[in-house]
Amino acid sequence: MTETSPPPTRYDETYDFVKKVYDACDDPGRRAALRSGLGRPLAQSPRMHRVIAGLVPERRTAFQQAYYTIASIIASLPPQARGLPPKGASRNFGVCLAEAVARGDLRETSAESRLTLLTRQNERGLYRHLPPAALYISTRPGTVDWPQLLLDLRTWDQGREETARRWLQGYYRTRFKAEREAARTADQIDHPND
Repeated sequence: MTETSPPPTRYDETYDFVKKVYDACDDPGRRAALRSGLGRPLAQSPRMHRVIAGLVPERRTAFQQAYYTIASIIASLPPQARGLPPKGASRNFGVCLAEAVARGDLRETSAESRLTLLTRQNERGLYRHLPPAALYISTRPGTVDWPQLLLDLRTWDQGREETARRWLQGYYRTRFKAEREAARTADQIDHPND
């Protein structure tokens, strides 16, 4: 009896796409072509097609737009922020914003403002406002879970409310946990023998 590997998950599929985008970005010309679509709709991103059209599933335009958006943001990352997140981390964008606050890369009021703005956007507005927010917190490799973000964007046009709820809950749960840990650490410092 031979064992077969389990079928790939949706996260595996998006992780593989992100890995291929990172590989494409090793070539300056391909990276420039991908970067040319930053914040633009699919119809205004012709240079990107030669690099990723073969990697993007043939589905509705909104679904494809998610792939083009993620590829353009990754191609726009500063060199110190390039690198894949650990596979299977599965952290939504709200969690990533909360982690940026915990690291001191973003003020809490700024993170909440950005998150609120993003979760209220329709598809067109999201693709306009997401790149600056993602690039702002991308200070080192793995700060944004690109495969999970791609999963969330693929269905934004049909499931925005559900995804927005998960981002908001992820943000506040992560912040609550960080605050609780900080308080516990402060208590241990104030009362080391307790």
